[in-house]
Amino acid sequence: MDEKTEITVLGSGTRVLLRERSMSGYAVYRPDFFILLDCGNGVIRRALEAELPILSVDAILFSHLHLDHIADLPALLWALDGEGRLRADRPLRLFGPPGFGNFFARLSDIYGKWIDRLPMPIFIHEVQNERFALGPWQMETLPMFHGIPANGYRLETDGKILAYTGDTGVCDEITQLAHYADWLIIECAFPDGQGMPTHLTPGDVGQLAARAECRRVLLTHFYPESFTVDPAAQCRKYFSGHIELASDLQRLIL
Repeated sequence: MDEKTEITVLGSGTRVLLRERSMSGYAVYRPDFFILLDCGNGVIRRALEAELPILSVDAILFSHLHLDHIADLPALLWALDGEGRLRADRPLRLFGPPGFGNFFARLSDIYGKWIDRLPMPIFIHEVQNERFALGPWQMETLPMFHGIPANGYRLETDGKILAYTGDTGVCDEITQLAHYADWLIIECAFPDGQGMPTHLTPGDVGQLAARAECRRVLLTHFYPESFTVDPAAQCRKYFSGHIELASDLQRLIL
């Protein structure tokens, strides 16, 4: 029997500090497998508020190594150092773009050698342009355009597709990543006319989503400038599917 997948927005913001928006993070939860998409500052607190079993997470998929996407990883590992014996037989799998392995290896130089002796197995995977199985999911990673190595992730199970861009500017890979997606979680950092090469505007998103023929779009990763306009209206000029604006603790069903 198909398991229901619930998506919870744990952080819809950026590095700009906003009380109502934590930095980037999204929970993809099924009773049989729990994934985080990024783990920026505030994600752990939001997961606790959402009553998600954050210490039971099976895998974290990091889009890139900017702090607003990875800052809560050391804190989560520290919590697992204290409580991880409860899941000593279940590994934690961490995925990231090229360079992620070296980043993780150096965490113990900063925070201490306890990271090398965590009570559960930790598996580190550098991925890009790859397909692989992860729990009940079939995964695909594609490079995004962000000025540093960055991944988008496509997750498919039970005939449902979730696509997540992380941070990116316009690139052809987004269309492939989001093709026929049931939900596309996509950054939308700045309003039309105020964009930059390594981020998207609502108009960019609308054109990309239309080409990808995805069903529903969740706009997220908002800088404050985004709220001087109606991002959904700007996106709707090009995309006729369902559009939502992300907010922290928002829940979606895949």
